Amino acid sequence: MFSRLFLISVLLFPLGLWAQVKKVTGTVKDENGIPVPGISVQVKGKTTGALTDASGNFSIDALPVETLILTAVGYNRQEVALNNSGRPLTITMASKVTNIGDVVVVGYGTQKKKDLTGAISSVSTKDFKEQPVVNVQQILQGRAAGVQVISNAGAPGGEVSVRIRGNNSIKGDNNPLYVIDGFVGADPSTVNPNDIETMDVLKDASSTAIYGSRGANGVIAITTKKGKAGKTNVELMSQFSSAQVLKKLDLLNAADFATTANANALANGASPIYTDSQIANFKTNGGTNWQDQIFRTAPSQEYQLNISGGNDKTRFYTSGNFLDQQGIIVNSSLKRYALRASLTSQLYKKLSLHLNAYAVRNETRNTGITGRDAPVTQAIAWAPTVPVRDSMGNFTLNDPVGSISFNPLALAMDQRRITHNSNFATIAGLKYEFVPGLTLDVTGAVNYSNVQSLGYTGPTINTSRQANSSRGSSENIGIQSTNNLTYSHLFNNAHQLTVTGVMEYQSFTSRGFNANANSLTYPGLEYYNLSLAQTYGVGTSYTDYKLLSFLGRVNYDYEGRYYVTAGVRRDGSSKFQNGNQYSTFPSVGIAWKLSEMDFMKNAHFLNNLKIRTGYGITGNQAINPYQTLTPYQNVSTTLIPGSVTPGIILGNPGNPALKWETTRQWDIGLDADMFDNRLSITADYYNKNTSNLLLSVPIPNYMGGGSVLSNVGKVNNKGIELAVSGDIIRSAALTWNSAFNISFLRNKVVSLYSDKNIPSGTNVGSGLSPQPEFMIIPGQPLGTYWGLSYLGTWKPAEAAAAAAYGNAPGDAKYLDVDGNKIIDGSDFHMIGHGLPRYSWGWNNTFNWKGFTLNIFVQSLGGYDKLDYTYAAGITANSDMRQATIADIKNRYIPKQNETSDIPAFSKTNKNYTVTTRFLEDGTFIRFKNISLSYELPPSLVKQARITVYLRAVNFITITKYKGFDPETNSVATGAGSDVNQSIDYGSYPNAKTITGGVKIGF
Repeated sequence: MFSRLFLISVLLFPLGLWAQVKKVTGTVKDENGIPVPGISVQVKGKTTGALTDASGNFSIDALPVETLILTAVGYNRQEVALNNSGRPLTITMASKVTNIGDVVVVGYGTQKKKDLTGAISSVSTKDFKEQPVVNVQQILQGRAAGVQVISNAGAPGGEVSVRIRGNNSIKGDNNPLYVIDGFVGADPSTVNPNDIETMDVLKDASSTAIYGSRGANGVIAITTKKGKAGKTNVELMSQFSSAQVLKKLDLLNAADFATTANANALANGASPIYTDSQIANFKTNGGTNWQDQIFRTAPSQEYQLNISGGNDKTRFYTSGNFLDQQGIIVNSSLKRYALRASLTSQLYKKLSLHLNAYAVRNETRNTGITGRDAPVTQAIAWAPTVPVRDSMGNFTLNDPVGSISFNPLALAMDQRRITHNSNFATIAGLKYEFVPGLTLDVTGAVNYSNVQSLGYTGPTINTSRQANSSRGSSENIGIQSTNNLTYSHLFNNAHQLTVTGVMEYQSFTSRGFNANANSLTYPGLEYYNLSLAQTYGVGTSYTDYKLLSFLGRVNYDYEGRYYVTAGVRRDGSSKFQNGNQYSTFPSVGIAWKLSEMDFMKNAHFLNNLKIRTGYGITGNQAINPYQTLTPYQNVSTTLIPGSVTPGIILGNPGNPALKWETTRQWDIGLDADMFDNRLSITADYYNKNTSNLLLSVPIPNYMGGGSVLSNVGKVNNKGIELAVSGDIIRSAALTWNSAFNISFLRNKVVSLYSDKNIPSGTNVGSGLSPQPEFMIIPGQPLGTYWGLSYLGTWKPAEAAAAAAYGNAPGDAKYLDVDGNKIIDGSDFHMIGHGLPRYSWGWNNTFNWKGFTLNIFVQSLGGYDKLDYTYAAGITANSDMRQATIADIKNRYIPKQNETSDIPAFSKTNKNYTVTTRFLEDGTFIRFKNISLSYELPPSLVKQARITVYLRAVNFITITKYKGFDPETNSVATGAGSDVNQSIDYGSYPNAKTITGGVKIGF
């Protein structure tokens, strides 16, 4: 019996050894061999689990015959059978992420795109790599639903307006907040577009509230390129461009102008200006084409060098860029010099380093000249009968017949408006993992910029015939400290929880001075010795403000089906006082992924279907530092005849009760991916209300007069967004990817500080001073035009009715709103809207046997544009005196052309400019980019990757707009520009550009 028991125990002993639990260790890496932290490792069928550490290592107790299950966000689920192996395991996790665009920046962290609860649009390198772009904003144009990007000026480095889901503020800034590699409030002009990897646009409040008092206008998070493990990669790009103006206006030639000017003089009882022999000479020899004088074919060149690489511990990326872009208006240009470096390194097992540094210098020349005295305006206004230069070779100083302003070419050549913007920034941090899933990221950043402005106005474009100059200098320093503590853990393989807590401090300091000199003794010195002038003056400036923030966010995911994101931020700003320095901005977003539900399992065509909604409160500081205080103002008073006494008085009273503008927004959206992810659809509806608007409220004269900045008024924005993208053709030989997005927006002023409308506008050429071009009206959108309705011309049968207004047949006819037979300011009323109501973009990319064809179409529509430039060329008003637009030949002429609605030359005619006559439909469809590239086959080039390409930008524009460009805008992009939008008065037009280049990679 004993021997049998002994035999059985001997036979079962190996099985006992087999069944012993052992310590299983291993390392998890991605496809590039880089260790992956945060991977959940569990024993199949049990609750035993572990997480990989910062080096990808794990340790878990398991039986030798059991199976491990590895899961993580962004990676495919993997099962690994142990098979009684006692050696440490090396496991490679296959990533679900096909490109960096599948992960988005959500503010102080990242998240998988399919798990988002907020409305975020992403644009990655592959979306714009076939289009030559000069600035960051051009990347977003037409590519992100809910984002309107308008090139206000086509000049090199010209101003670009970016609006996310409408315009919230009347007096404040409506530009979005830019976050570049974690630096909050960065300047987008300091980023070289070639260095950008992704741009994530945070649109709804559940996404932007994490940025609190600066998130009301949306957030654009820019991630620059980083190095990857593996061999060192070297990329060189060289490209050359040629640009021309989109179109030229149809103007009168010299002979037709002279004939028309004579007709105008005779109709007004004056003698003819030109003789028959002069007109005959113009027919034979022609005259001056002023458009040809100021516009040119502008060359540009750009070079980019990238070097990147690394290993499993350290990765790096460096780049250098040089851009020399000449403008299509003579003597305008942009030069950019840019350097960037990025480094990430695993210093120790639990400690890693990340570093980004860049230096950029932008040099612009004559890129922001608009208005009456702009080269574009005067090229339309000056008579073609006047030569460019006199007999001595100097610029012709005066137009004796047409414009009362300066020579168009002299305006371009005899002035300098130069800006040198040098910017250096670095952001560096250390990340430490205390235990698996708990990390602390301590980051510091400094941003330094120095702006030098130089101005010179020559004697040919000064009424005094003297030269003036100016200089300015501004030094700006931004400092940021961000401390980010994050804990992430998967509980019971079902509950994914991520908790983020951040404390952030920022300070911004600006110091500046400016000096100007009039009547230079030696004009040749320009701005290099201002003391050598008859008069000069100096000024200085200083601002300093700080922001202290505390924020927290919780992300919860249950089995990949239900998602909740809740966050709160508390901001304190030194701009405010009296207890208003701090404010709290909460947000919440929830999502339900229907495609993961059991009842959807049979819908095999559906890869992802998610419904989400969110609500949040965001703010807008909207004011400059010290605006809560009462300022002092310098004045000059004549107390004794012939003597001026300087003094100081109090300005408009400060308001210590000022606080943030507040935006409350809710959003509901749907995301769907179908047919093996070949088709993706995203749709959103949003409604946001901004209250506590900062407006200047008039003070009655009996209380001292002036105005006080106060929190009054409300604005509403609501809209619909739709984005559809898909692989229409996906085969080994041919692919066709198409992406379309469209957005509809309705903006409305809900209330103001009183029932009265608020006038706003530049009042340029209004004809009825002091009526403005715009009026802020409750119930109407911002940018509402305020003017006269043009009814054409008085016809012969209406002679008696015209006489009641002091007019005759052929004169301009306007709507008499009050019926008093007088056309004056009381007849002004709402005549149109300057804010676009919809925008769309359509991007198509075809690949076939090394060839890539890209066609990108973009459109803005549903808005009116006040074409002052066209008005100046056809009305023969006091500043321009004679018509130059060829349409004037089709004017009303008694007994010859009495059906025309272009007014006749007449003593009694009045040409007002803020009327529906010059209010045009600004809608346009533009082929923004057409490009063809070819990558040489490896059989021809064995050691390199060479791609050659040819691209056409703005090559075709479809529009009814009569001006140079329906997109440009004469009003600056800063505060208040959304009220005074879509005026074209000497705007620098966009250009159509042909670019050829080559990319070489090693």
